[in-house]
Amino acid sequence: MSFLQDMSAGSANFDLAITAATISILIGGILFGAGLGFSIRRLCLLGAEEIGQGIVSAAMLGCLMSFALLLQSAFSSMPLAAPPSCPQITAPSSSPHAYLECNLASLELSQRNLASLLFRASDITGFASSLQISLGVVSAQPFFALQSVSQQLSGASSIIYMSSALSFLELELSNFIQASALAVFLPAGLLLRTFFATRKLGAAAMAIAIAAYAVYPLLFTYTFTVSGAQKEIASASQSASDFDAKFASLPLLELDETSAVKDKMDEMSSGDFGAQAEPLLPSAMRALALSMADLAIYPLLALAVSTVAAFELYRLLSAPIFLPYFSSV
Repeated sequence: MSFLQDMSAGSANFDLAITAATISILIGGILFGAGLGFSIRRLCLLGAEEIGQGIVSAAMLGCLMSFALLLQSAFSSMPLAAPPSCPQITAPSSSPHAYLECNLASLELSQRNLASLLFRASDITGFASSLQISLGVVSAQPFFALQSVSQQLSGASSIIYMSSALSFLELELSNFIQASALAVFLPAGLLLRTFFATRKLGAAAMAIAIAAYAVYPLLFTYTFTVSGAQKEIASASQSASDFDAKFASLPLLELDETSAVKDKMDEMSSGDFGAQAEPLLPSAMRALALSMADLAIYPLLALAVSTVAAFELYRLLSAPIFLPYFSSV
């Protein structure tokens, strides 16, 4: 969804916030009038502050709408890389969150596919390493050295499965932020900010909502534009798929037929089976390294920048308003 659609999802909450702002202005007017009538300067200042904060809270809604339009226009004009295939995300280029979710969904699926292919390759190499032929009183296991390759492929598969789970977790987090930041936390912050007792809490809620929705995902528009993770995963998956397809019949050998096992092992030896299995791991590790940059390093940087932005917004939104005219009453 676009920015305005996300905001309109919480239209009822915004109506409540505007109602609260109106009540705050009325209460401020009563306090200001009572302060003038009884010549209580502190009461006048308190009433003036409430009137000013109520007006500011009401005006903020218009500012946020303008900000949403500006952000939408700026995002649509960015030179983004074409989003990957993600049928479950409608209009992936409509907003930063949609673009982020599309890339995360595609990354999660491709990682899961690669992990499955590597696990299959681990089974094949493990089985091959256990094959043994007897030559009279002597026996040999030509591919025994591939036991370590099998274990490494199995470990890489487990790590990539965990990376896939991390992709899914970040996707769900992005879904939560998109669904609730503008529709729940922002209007709730406006509502709480209207009243003196909860002003700082409301400012904090608004600052977190704006930083989480606007600042955090925008940093990923560059990340996924230059990222090579998907390309490396596709290359590793293709290599693993070709290996699995070529040697898929290996675990299906009739072990009781010595000649069949010997013939297959001769075929594998002439085809340099070990040399075809060993490159699978480095390719998978390169794909994993690029994926973890997208899923760990860049999110931490985005979180740090968003935290700074939220703190500065909090200081701005929670600041008191002292009008020169009222301070001289």
